[in-house]
Amino acid sequence: MRDAPAASVDPAALTHAGLETRLHALQKRAFEIYEDAALRAEADPARAEAEYARAEADAAPLIAEARALNDERVRRLRKRARTWRWLAVATALIGAVVVAWLVLRAP
Repeated sequence: MRDAPAASVDPAALTHAGLETRLHALQKRAFEIYEDAALRAEADPARAEAEYARAEADAAPLIAEARALNDERVRRLRKRARTWRWLAVATALIGAVVVAWLVLRAP
């Protein structure tokens, strides 16, 4: 029997580094599951389909958690992009006001 996947964590509670670490751990574990299935299928070709189906079932919760973590990562990156875009627009507007003021102030 396979060891149970680590308990799901709240993606919003993780730091960026924590998200990356957890995603890599999930990916590594999923690859191990599929590698094991490939080895078992190679050893017993008659059971190959069953082994791959079992691997899919075993990896499904890991993939679901990875999707949730990736969704959180995308949400954070989009929020960061919106913030930077807003700052760029604000900086451009302030720059335009300063340039206009300098032009109007010139003798």
